[in-house]
Amino acid sequence: MLYDIGFLIFSIFYLPTLLFKGKLHMDFLERFGLYSKTKRELLSSDGEKIWIQAVSVGEVALCRGLIKRLKERLPDTIIVISTITKTGNNLAKKLFIDDAAIIYFPLDFSFVVKRVVRAIRPKCYIMVETEIWPNLLKEIESARIPSILINGRISDRSFGKYKLATFFLKKILEKVTLLCMQSGTDAERIIQLGAEKEKVRVTGSMKFDIEIDLKAKNAKNMGDILGLKEGDKLFVAGSTHKGEEEAVLNVYNKLIKQFPDLRLLIAPRHVERAQEIEALVRRFGFEGARFSQLPRTPNPEPRTPIFILDTIGKLLNVYSVATLVFVGGSLARHGGQNPIEPAVFEKPILFGPHMFNFKNIASEFLKNDAAIQVADELELFEISAKVLQDAQRRAALGKNAGTVVSKNRGATERNLKAILEL
Repeated sequence: MLYDIGFLIFSIFYLPTLLFKGKLHMDFLERFGLYSKTKRELLSSDGEKIWIQAVSVGEVALCRGLIKRLKERLPDTIIVISTITKTGNNLAKKLFIDDAAIIYFPLDFSFVVKRVVRAIRPKCYIMVETEIWPNLLKEIESARIPSILINGRISDRSFGKYKLATFFLKKILEKVTLLCMQSGTDAERIIQLGAEKEKVRVTGSMKFDIEIDLKAKNAKNMGDILGLKEGDKLFVAGSTHKGEEEAVLNVYNKLIKQFPDLRLLIAPRHVERAQEIEALVRRFGFEGARFSQLPRTPNPEPRTPIFILDTIGKLLNVYSVATLVFVGGSLARHGGQNPIEPAVFEKPILFGPHMFNFKNIASEFLKNDAAIQVADELELFEISAKVLQDAQRRAALGKNAGTVVSKNRGATERNLKAILEL
C-alpha cells in the first residue's frame, strides 16, 4: 500500500515530464492494462506464454538471439514482449512482429499488474538487465509463476543507491526464482543486496552474442548509400549524447586538414535530436545530411562530408563500413555505450573516460589492447590522428576487438538453459 501511494505521488509529479517529452502517446493506455481487441484476443488465447520485459532499444536488441532460440526449442509457446519506451516498442515491432505479442509494460500499481498478469497468465516471466518492479513481482509470485532475471548487472552508481534500500530490496529479490548475472562482481553485489546465494548464477553478458544481419555483413550496400569512394575513410561517432557532438565536430574539423578524404557520421543515442545536431553541423560551417533522406542507390557524385543517422536499427550496418569508431556516452558522464557492435566488425574503437555502465566490458577490451580510452577532446583528436595514420595499428586493434567478442560468447545459450529449467 505504501509503495502504491509513493508510486502514485511520483507519477503525478512525473506527468509534466511525459507531456513535455511527448511520451503520452496513443498506446499509453496499455500501461494501465487496457489493450485493443486484437491484443486482448492474442493475450487470452490458449497455449503457454513466456513474458519478456525489455525496457528499451538496447534490451530489445539483446533479445534477438534469445527469442530465436526460444522459438526453436518451444515452437508452440507464445512470446509476449513488453517495453517501457516508445523507441523500444517500435524496434520490438520491427524485429518480432511475426514472433511475439508486443505490449507496453504496465504501470506498477497493484490493481494494474494484477489485471495484466491475469490477462497474460505466463508460464514464465523474464526480466532483462535488472528490471525489478515490486508489485509485479509480488503478483507473479502469488500466481506461482517462476521469474528469472537475465543479463543482470549493477553499476557502481546503482549499487551505491541500492545499498540505501537493502531492507526493501531484500524482500523484493526473495520473490525472484533465479538471477543470472553478467559477472562475478554483479553476482556479489546482488547477494549483498539481499538475493539468496543459491539463486544467483554468473552467465556472462549477452551483448557478446550479438547476431549480425546478413545485410550488415554486406558493407558495400551501406558504402553505396553513403557515397563512399575508394580511399575514403569514415569516422563514426556512435550513440552520442548532448555535448559530445560538439567535441566530435571540433576533432573532425582538425582531422580533415590531415585527412581530406575523411567523412564523419554522427549517430545520436536519441534520434529525435537529429535536427539539433543538423543545426550544430551548420554552425561549424559544414553541410550535413540525414541518413533517412539519402537515396538508396549508388551515387557517382560526391555527397556531403557529414552524415547524421536519424534512423533506428541502422547503426550496426554503419559500423560495417567504419574506418574508426568513437563510442559515445563516454566523454559526457553518461556511463558509455556498447563497444561490442563495432568490435564484431573488427573496427578500431575509442571511448572516453566515463564507461561505468560498461565497466567490465570496457576493462576486457582495454586489457586485451582491443580499444583505446581517451581522457578528453584533445586526446580524442591526437589518438584519432595517430590511428588514422597507421593502417597496421587499426588492423591490430580491430583483430583484438573481434577476438574479445569471440572469447566471451555463449551467455544467451546459458540463460536459455536456465529459462528452460524453470
